[in-house]
Amino acid sequence: MFPLLEPLSSGQLDVGDGHRLYFESCGNPHGVPVVVLHGGPGSGASPRMRTLYDPQLFHVVLFDQRGAGRSLPAGELHANHLDALLADIERLRVHFGIARWLVSGGSWGATLALAYAASYPQAVLGVLVRSIFLSGERDLHWFFQGVARLVPQDWEALAALVSPAERDDLLAALQRRLNGTDPALARTVALAWARYEERLARPGLPGPSDPALDDLATQDRLLSKCRLQAHYLRQQCFLGEARLWHLVARLPAVPVAIVHGRLDWICVPENAWRLHQAIPGSRLTWADGAGHEPFHPAMANAWNDYLHCFAERGDFATIAPAATK
Repeated sequence: MFPLLEPLSSGQLDVGDGHRLYFESCGNPHGVPVVVLHGGPGSGASPRMRTLYDPQLFHVVLFDQRGAGRSLPAGELHANHLDALLADIERLRVHFGIARWLVSGGSWGATLALAYAASYPQAVLGVLVRSIFLSGERDLHWFFQGVARLVPQDWEALAALVSPAERDDLLAALQRRLNGTDPALARTVALAWARYEERLARPGLPGPSDPALDDLATQDRLLSKCRLQAHYLRQQCFLGEARLWHLVARLPAVPVAIVHGRLDWICVPENAWRLHQAIPGSRLTWADGAGHEPFHPAMANAWNDYLHCFAERGDFATIAPAATK
């Protein structure tokens, strides 16, 4: 990873519907332009994400999606859906005066990157994605039900917040409490969701014990994020697998590379393989020993290899074929 540099510029972009997006640009203003799409939905773009891009080679544009992070209004669900997010990315490109850019993202950000590239093919130089989330019922069932067999104690801690009769649709039950009239219970659910997600993201490592999570302001931010995330997930991100595969089939003829952790317990490795098989000429690298965490050395190294390859050649094809096995 690279040093955490201060942004070249930052601000708020009015995208209509009462929403204002926080954005920042970093690195080399004359470098290869790349947009960074964060996950969640609703997580926001952390400053640490800047460290995944070589500031000498890339002009990096990061932003917080509608309602997420530093965008305003925080946690707003009105006019917050997939098609609005896709239009926002295009508004941001026009705002920066960028003709075409490399589109990158992880997890939900990977889904969004694929949908954007298919919807605005004239704006895309290439697609680099990691930790593939396919947005359909299969992924949602895995996260809220199926993965329980790998982390039974952690799943029970989350499921204990709802009645036994509601556990067959844990997402719906959690959303009711997040949006309910008891603010203390809503914060408790958001905190439990965050801890559960963090446990899945870093398999084999101790669970989170960040004392900052006990801060009321932090819990309120988590609550906004979880409400936004539940809003999207209950609608299969306004996409679902069938529409996603339809969009993948419409991707422009640009380089596509995929990185996925072999131990990813949030987005199963099968997702990356299916995506790779669906995109002729795409490249796939498995990050050994890595889960969902983008900053794991194996993930970061594979990501950086692809980025440098693209900056030098405009393609991902010079990555050794052995990396895709």
